[in-house]
Amino acid sequence: MAADARTDLAPPRAHSLAAVRITPVQVLVLVVAASAIGRTLAAWGRATPIYFPDEYIYSEVGRSIAEHGRPLVRGASAHFPALLQPILTAPAWLFDDVGTSYRTIQVINAVVMSLGAVAIFWLARRLGIGQWLAVALAAFTLAIPDMNYSAWILADPFAFPLVLASVAAATAALDKPTKRTQVAFVLCAGLATFARVQFVVLPVCFVAAVVIAGLRERRLKAAIREQRLVLGLLALGVLPVFLAGPRSVLGYYDSVVSLDLSPLPILRWMGSDGMLLLYSSGWVLVPGALLGLALALWKPRSRAEFGFAAFSSLVALAVVFEAALYAANGADRIQERYFFAVLPLIGVLFALFATRGFPHRVPHALIAGAALALSARVPLAGFSAADGKSNSPLLFAVGILEQKIGDVGLASLAIAITVALLSLVAAAMGFLPRFAAPVLVAVAIVAASVASVGTVTFGHQAASNVYDTTLWPDPAYVDHAELGNVALLAAPSNDRGFTTEQLFWNRSIDRLLVLPDASPPDAFAFEQATIGDDGSILIEGKTYTGPLLVDSFGATAELRGAEQVARTRIYRLWRPEGTPRLSLYVVNRFYDGWLGLTGSVKLWPDEGEKLAGRLGLALSLPPGLPETEMRMKLPDGTLKEVDVKPGEVVPVSMPVCSSGPWSATYEGPVTTNFGERLVTVRMTKPIYTPDPSAC
Repeated sequence: MAADARTDLAPPRAHSLAAVRITPVQVLVLVVAASAIGRTLAAWGRATPIYFPDEYIYSEVGRSIAEHGRPLVRGASAHFPALLQPILTAPAWLFDDVGTSYRTIQVINAVVMSLGAVAIFWLARRLGIGQWLAVALAAFTLAIPDMNYSAWILADPFAFPLVLASVAAATAALDKPTKRTQVAFVLCAGLATFARVQFVVLPVCFVAAVVIAGLRERRLKAAIREQRLVLGLLALGVLPVFLAGPRSVLGYYDSVVSLDLSPLPILRWMGSDGMLLLYSSGWVLVPGALLGLALALWKPRSRAEFGFAAFSSLVALAVVFEAALYAANGADRIQERYFFAVLPLIGVLFALFATRGFPHRVPHALIAGAALALSARVPLAGFSAADGKSNSPLLFAVGILEQKIGDVGLASLAIAITVALLSLVAAAMGFLPRFAAPVLVAVAIVAASVASVGTVTFGHQAASNVYDTTLWPDPAYVDHAELGNVALLAAPSNDRGFTTEQLFWNRSIDRLLVLPDASPPDAFAFEQATIGDDGSILIEGKTYTGPLLVDSFGATAELRGAEQVARTRIYRLWRPEGTPRLSLYVVNRFYDGWLGLTGSVKLWPDEGEKLAGRLGLALSLPPGLPETEMRMKLPDGTLKEVDVKPGEVVPVSMPVCSSGPWSATYEGPVTTNFGERLVTVRMTKPIYTPDPSAC
């Protein structure tokens, strides 16, 4: 009887095994959750936004929607059409602390962007790809270095899953054009466009795919008739644009209609962007993806497969063209933000080839060899020269590798060897079809993950450098000074990104005043300032009397009638004690003491007094730089020439005698550069000492 009791209590073995069985969907959920958590933790290591003006614009518009219910930038209306991200993140700006809002948005970004894996899983299953391979493709989607955008305050974290969902919905609608699939596509494509205007190409590509599919099946009229719901909804969307005109709808992006369409520069940049797209995919998937695309177009196994191949290839061409168009019109660098959303589709195309049993193995190996030859001809390291990496997460990883190795040539060699090995692995695995798919996808995931680590490391380093330079020790130092509304005074040679750092972190800065020869940081509201004969700051002829945050990146200023209450390495915060007036202003003297090629030193007398004294300063050069002759021109036309030898400090004294403003100019040759800054010599801050004998 005891034996019977034990038998009754013990669960059947088969039943217990079923209870612990892990399904692909469960693994997918774990992968998405791990991505959201991991990307959040990585994002929180980013000290500050640095991609300006974009991150500031999205932040400021979202903040204004939360506070005023309208899209404003610095209190003025912002005709900014990409409003999905600001609307969805507006609640995060209800926190009093900017840092809390920033970190909250990063959490939202990480969760939303990780949902792109769900769209890829669903798309893969719709195309008949096995569940576990579909999970692997989802993991590859979350491993790409461009997932680092989840740490940035941009539209991309929202646009990314919406674009992938649009591809999935378009594939379903082209396969079986039901109202459900068609509405899903229009909704996803519309939201993607509302997030980033560039994705207006999605409906255009869908219409083209419908025509291509109709021509292939020799039933064009029927194919168009089947999609009348989509076409009708798209027509309703296009009608307001047609009536109002593209410029009025595009707003902030209205310059698009004036871009130069010269084909040769665009084709050259399309080639560069296409190469970076292949590198970003992990490289090993490329041969199979190309064959998968060819087979899906010429010998599709289903309407869904053909529809996906046609639509996705059109979208890829469209976004690469947009990136190339932007680069050819002045950006002059890779614009990975424009095309990275199609990266996961390379994995899906590879899977279409792999699920056929790896046919055409010799062509697969030949394509891998051709890819190797192409990589030798167009190396990845070549794209990251100078400022070329600024808009490419993959090139961030290249940048950190160059730093760690310490030699650009050796870093290039290491990358070339890695790409060669990946090409050989791709070629060899084609002849082992049983293991090829899991091995190659795993290699692609590992390669993308390694690049992601490099991308995050480089990004954190860049953000920390900016934080230390412009914000340390307290990014909200202006707000914490509790001076009320503060105006930021932008000087010539200002770094516009540094200006927007202050605007981002400090809500009390409500006005932007721009001195002559300075540039505003963006296309939104600012006020042109001039300097009066008494050194006062004039706005439309009226004297500004409030608190001032003075930009000292490329100019040195001292005020009277105000007390300095806080500072960073670059900015000085002044509280008025009467009317703030400039007493000293050195144009083109950078925050680290270096002088630009030309500039001036200006003095203003105190009210009711005259200038009678001497202006003292010292010029110097570090060892290793060439001897330099500086020329300083005094107000009376006297030319003072000063030889500055490396390793020496040369004192300079100039007589000052004037009943009003006094100004001397300087010029000198280039001795070195710091990035885009061309400099001559270093100069201490000039000191004015009263001396009646000077007059």
